[in-house]
Amino acid sequence: MKNLLLSSIRPLFLLGILTAALPACRTDAEAVCDMKCDCEGCSAPQLDDCYRHIDNEEIEADRRGCIDYWDELQACEYDTGRCGGADWSTSCKDEQERWNNCRK
Repeated sequence: MKNLLLSSIRPLFLLGILTAALPACRTDAEAVCDMKCDCEGCSAPQLDDCYRHIDNEEIEADRRGCIDYWDELQACEYDTGRCGGADWSTSCKDEQERWNNCRK
């Protein structure tokens, strides 16, 4: 009986360990914070501030009914962001304007 119990618990234990070791999925916005920080060289607290900022903006976007514009901007920044030396830039002027206009 004891062997049966151990043999049934062992796979669950292994599954738990493997699941805990998997990286969490990042959003485009979080990835942009990471890439921008890598480019500009920021501290861990600055990176955390970036994450908090995007969380707050996403909440605002949802509250104002602008979540589609917010998502488009984040996808654009993720797709077009580039590091030139220590300067981060994107090609998202139109998406940024739509997001800014929606939240006015």
